[in-house]
Formats: sequence, C-alpha cells, structure tokens
Amino acid sequence: MKKVVVDFVNSININNCDIDDAFALFFLLSHKDVEVIGITTTFGNSTEDKTYDATIEMARDLNINIPIIKGEIFSSEAANFIKNTVDKEKVELISLGATTNTMKALALGMDPNKLNSFIQMGGITSPLEFKGQIMDELNLFIDFLASNYVLEKINKPIIITSNNCIDRKYKVKDSKYKSKYMNYLDKHIKRWAREFELIYKEKDLVIRDALTALYLTNPEFFIKEKRKVKLSENMMKRYLEEGDDKELILTKLRDEINAMDYIVR
Repeated sequence: MKKVVVDFVNSININNCDIDDAFALFFLLSHKDVEVIGITTTFGNSTEDKTYDATIEMARDLNINIPIIKGEIFSSEAANFIKNTVDKEKVELISLGATTNTMKALALGMDPNKLNSFIQMGGITSPLEFKGQIMDELNLFIDFLASNYVLEKINKPIIITSNNCIDRKYKVKDSKYKSKYMNYLDKHIKRWAREFELIYKEKDLVIRDALTALYLTNPEFFIKEKRKVKLSENMMKRYLEEGDDKELILTKLRDEINAMDYIVR
C-alpha cells in the first residue's frame, strides 16, 4: 500500500479553471493500492483561499475524511504537515501546483532521503502548443525560486512534463458512472469542457494532473529518461533545458496506453 500526500491546486468549482487536480485525487482515492494520508493546498491557476475553500467544499460533499491543510505564502502550516508526515513514515509526495509547500518543508528540515518518491507535474521541454495556441504551464514557473530549491534538494525528482500529456485527451460523455467520484466530477467536467472549447476550439479535454497520479500507481505505463537540466533562470522560463545542474527523471506515457479510459475505469 502506497501512502501518499497530495499537494495540489484544486479548482474544481472555480469558473475558468480546470478540474484535473480533483481528477488526480479521485483516481488515487479509488485505487486499492493507495492510501491518501494528507492533502495540502497551494496556488497556481487560482489563489490559496479559493483552492482551499474548493477542497473543503468537495471533501464535505463526498465525506472525504482526510487531513486538509491550507498552504499560504505567509504560513508554514502545510509545510509542517508535510515535514512531520515524512518524518514519521515513508510516503510518496505528489505535487500538482506551485512547489512552495515542498520548498518550505525542506527549509524546515524535511529529509528528502525519507521520501519514497517526489512526483511533480510541471515544466516544459518545448513550447506547449495546442490547437495553434500556446498553453500556460504554471507549476514550476509561478514560484520559480521554490522550484529551484526543491529540484536541487530532492534526490531523483520525477517530472511529468505538460508536453507529454497534451495529446492524452478525455472525451466528455453523457452517461452515468459507477464511481461516486466520476458522478461528482460530471457537472464540473461539463462546465470546464464548455470553457475549454471557447478557448481552444476543442471539445476533448486535456487532463494533465491525472497522468501524474497514474505514474504513481502504474510506472510501467511510462518510459523513463534521465536528463540533466539547468536550473536558475530556466525555472522562470518554465524550460527543462539540458545542462549540468541537476539530474531529473522525465517520463513519457507509452503510446499504446489509453490513459484516460484506464483512469476513469
């Protein structure tokens, strides 16, 4: 049983924001070999207040009884929770937003060697073009000083880049699901699908963060590549450019894997 702390930007009920953080969490909550032992909220495509409130509302609606700790720029409560949890037991830390909470946990003395793994959604290896438009990639960029610190300190960080997720889309369906989580997601998926189509002229959704959760449960679905990259100002530019500063593990989903169908099932 893998014990997991999820650090995310949950914007499930926030207009003009995506739903993939919740998608990732629900997949992990549904998986028989995973125990989510803590949730911390951070910022990215929405603010700390909104992502925390969205998570509390979602947990209340679905009776999710897991510690939920708000990450804030001027507070270390979420970072202390991550550090104390890692001190007690081997856990997997999944980061789906700004790296601020992880940076603070490390600065407070969290031993990176005690992490089973650190899996981050973020970064790009080339411009993130979709339907002729450039998509934003915020996670490593939005607090790039924290990202530099985290990538420097953590051993063998695993990175799921947005480039390797952009062609793995989810076709919105008009049907009832067996899963209470998918049924809860349904109206939010349809809301985001309407907004997504207005922006990108595309009906099928890109659900990036869910693939990060899938790597945790099924690493055999991915091809792993070790790559040395530059840090410093490159985090501000979002690019995982080849260099000599840090060795990362970049992953690419195997072509034959129908990831979103697997996750929904």
